[in-house]
Amino acid sequence: MGLYWSGAPRSTVESLAAEILASQRPDGGWAQLATLSSDAYATGQTLYALHEACVLETSDLAYRRGVRFLLTTQFEDGSWLVKTRSFPFQQLKDTKFPHGRNQWISATGTSWAAMALALTVEPATPVNAGTR
Repeated sequence: MGLYWSGAPRSTVESLAAEILASQRPDGGWAQLATLSSDAYATGQTLYALHEACVLETSDLAYRRGVRFLLTTQFEDGSWLVKTRSFPFQQLKDTKFPHGRNQWISATGTSWAAMALALTVEPATPVNAGTR
């Protein structure tokens, strides 16, 4: 996204996008680090960024696989669990978001996932459209 927003050459954006697409996991998701499992944070952010950079349409297979990963890992309450990697040096400030000690990164992961999924929804036609 940053390269695209900064006006980097299209070839640079597409080359990096190809590397990112190649790192999609068999489960359809992406991971924050190569040593970690796929999660909603990395998958949502990746889908959103590649779409924003105009290198991945929501109808593309890679996007649809990512959406499937997100939908199958979503909790009943609408959230996603993303495991924290931070060292617990500070007392937890409970925000009431689900997932206890993992709530801060889970809230951000849930936001990225929701943004990626929102791109797949067709805008609603207003009820009064065409009556003015």
